[in-house]
Amino acid sequence: MAVNAEKLVMDWLNADTTIRAEYPAMFDVPAESSATHPIPFVTVEQVGGSDEPFRSLPLIAVQVWGESRWLVSEAAAKLILPRLKRIVELPEVADIDITGRTHFPMLDGRPRYQIILQLIIKSDD
Repeated sequence: MAVNAEKLVMDWLNADTTIRAEYPAMFDVPAESSATHPIPFVTVEQVGGSDEPFRSLPLIAVQVWGESRWLVSEAAAKLILPRLKRIVELPEVADIDITGRTHFPMLDGRPRYQIILQLIIKSDD
């Protein structure tokens, strides 16, 4: 059975109690977050990838949202990125490549940093 890479990454981030408390990972932007009321959270979205025999290569965007550019930059660098690099501890993840990290603010001005990662996930197919 194929692994849902988005859920795998989201669950991996939320398994860390500090991340879950300070920057909970989710699929969707919370309705209560707005330009006038930015809140800290992380979104996880598959933005590309491919499937091959015996492995899947999902491309995942992890976006860190919050109250200021400084706070999301620090959270991305010191909290989220180190946790993502350890995802290879999961038996289904063979490797990870961080392909990018950039300041990526919303059009409405909400601060956001984006981390792009390529996973290699083992599959039975």
